[in-house]
Amino acid sequence: MSFALTTSACTRTADSTSPNTPVDTSATAPTRAELAIPAPLPLDGARMLADISYLADDELQGRFTLSPELAVAASWIADRYQALGLAPSPGATSSAAGEPASYSVPFALTTGLRVLSPPTLSVARGAGRARAIPASAFSPTELSSTGTASGPLVFVGYAAQAQAPANEEEENTSEQGASAEGEAPLAYDDLAGLDLKGKIAIVLLEAPRRPDVRRFFTLMQEEASSFESAAEPLRAAKDADGLRALHKRSKQRIVAMLAPFMPGEDLDRELWPMPEDALTLKLDLQTMLASLMRKAASLGGPQFGFGEGALTTKVKRLADAGAVGVIAVRGPRSFVTPEDKSKDALPDLKKIRPTASGGATVIPVVQMKWSAADRYLRIGRKNQKISQLQEEIDTALEPRSVSLDGVTASISAQLEPIKSQVPNVLAALPGTDLADEIVMIGAHYDHIGVDLEDGASLGSCSRVGEGDAVDRVCNGADDNASGTAMVLELARAWVESGVKPRRTVVFAHFAGEELGLFGSRALADAPPFELDRIKAVVNLDMVGRLGRRGLAIGGIASGDSWMPLLDAIGNNEMTVIYEGGVATRSDHASFYRKEIPVLFFFTGVHNDYHRPTDHTDKINVEGMTSIGAIVSQVMLALGDGYAIRYQQPGPKGGLMEGLPGSDPDSLIKKVKAPRS
Repeated sequence: MSFALTTSACTRTADSTSPNTPVDTSATAPTRAELAIPAPLPLDGARMLADISYLADDELQGRFTLSPELAVAASWIADRYQALGLAPSPGATSSAAGEPASYSVPFALTTGLRVLSPPTLSVARGAGRARAIPASAFSPTELSSTGTASGPLVFVGYAAQAQAPANEEEENTSEQGASAEGEAPLAYDDLAGLDLKGKIAIVLLEAPRRPDVRRFFTLMQEEASSFESAAEPLRAAKDADGLRALHKRSKQRIVAMLAPFMPGEDLDRELWPMPEDALTLKLDLQTMLASLMRKAASLGGPQFGFGEGALTTKVKRLADAGAVGVIAVRGPRSFVTPEDKSKDALPDLKKIRPTASGGATVIPVVQMKWSAADRYLRIGRKNQKISQLQEEIDTALEPRSVSLDGVTASISAQLEPIKSQVPNVLAALPGTDLADEIVMIGAHYDHIGVDLEDGASLGSCSRVGEGDAVDRVCNGADDNASGTAMVLELARAWVESGVKPRRTVVFAHFAGEELGLFGSRALADAPPFELDRIKAVVNLDMVGRLGRRGLAIGGIASGDSWMPLLDAIGNNEMTVIYEGGVATRSDHASFYRKEIPVLFFFTGVHNDYHRPTDHTDKINVEGMTSIGAIVSQVMLALGDGYAIRYQQPGPKGGLMEGLPGSDPDSLIKKVKAPRS
């Protein structure tokens, strides 16, 4: 599953121009007989486990998107489909050399940048001489175009927008009136009233009162891993006092990280309470993160979606408003630790996060150290520092955008993109009388790579352990060898059952998910067949750790008849959370954005998520088989022509940025497993 987390609300977004026609979940669901629900396909748990073992073996080095091992995994998946006699995807064609159509459907990524000449950045006040900023104080970013830009400077805060919380919308609307488009007014907009045409924007990274999200999650994972390592022997020794002391120390570190971003909150009292029985103490990462997001949402004030903190969002917004260049700064309040703040690292163009081909903007974009920005970029009539303005924004939650009268800047960046081709893998089970219609089941097969011995990395994996016990490979058994193995097993069982679907069934394996849903986005943007042939997409991501929290099935409000089908199928004696919203962090979201109904199956984040400890021996095979039975019945019904239409977002629908199963406002219902 692609990493993402926000300490703001579990925001759901929708196309506000669309009619609001929510799913009617109160209607009596048709019975199993009325829906002609087929029996589940006979899935082989041992075979799924063997496939997971192969994909999560150290030899595949964490299946990083840009590694040679990903191509090995892609070839292995394609061979499995060829052995089953399945065809390549509809629309796949033979090569010019006469070779048969391939199961591989490649897409392009920009994976690095070559600096062709040293970048420059200079600032001038009035008619004075331009002052060159030292090369050590700034760097081009992966979003930068190649070229030059000059113009007056404008400080644009975070270049963020936010709606008011739901309980404040009526009051704001009555006071301010609706916008020209008939939408609710924005509660916060850094760009309101600014003229950016021909100017260079100074923008803060992240969003108000929000840390560097990726760094925060990494530190939380490390804390959870460290806690569990220390807690295990204490539980074994039944040392309740030791567990209480461990809880106190760990909680203090977490509260210290969070306090700057939740000022005035009694986190020590409210966060991670000590259970009555100390021996049951655990640090459940998903539960804690969900609690934090609910807490952040309850604070009131503007609610900033996850995308508001992304440099991509900021630069696009600024370029669309007419800016000719961008100077990005990670303000001192956005760092999670004092060490990070002191280091204030700049982008390493040799290790950039890959982007879709052509992902660079049309304007130069550089990042500047906050200490250098404080020194060289005094702002407004009071000659304020960037750090002072960030503090004012974060305290008042009000914009402080302002033009720097008489101050101009020039940026030069000469860059050359490095591009790679990455394979999605698609296979098809042809339909009969409805063959022109397609239903797709997919899972991403990439993961986050390996931490190399020389201190470098291929991907974003971080080693655990020391000395002979060090583990450098993020194997990704659950994320997402589990989903990959289930898709393969469903294909095998379907072929061997002899059942002929009416619709064409496409089995899809996406690459680049961990880097930002690149494979599914490329497929949704340019499939080898007409997009409108796709009637529904089912996505499996992290389905290998069924536990007490149960199974989350998301996206139910994306289609007008998902819930009757799922009700008729039942919960297969599992706890199941049925969620209306569409989580943005896995591949189904790419198709939902094209107005295609989607379902998402997910068993939750755990302490081994994106760590070398996500091993095959922790897979719940029985749980996977139970989940697979439900998935197979959904797919059989879809393959047989079950009618499902895209549903416009309603109160429980739309894109949601929280972890699946974490937003109570999106919950349709929860069905508990029977007690044993």
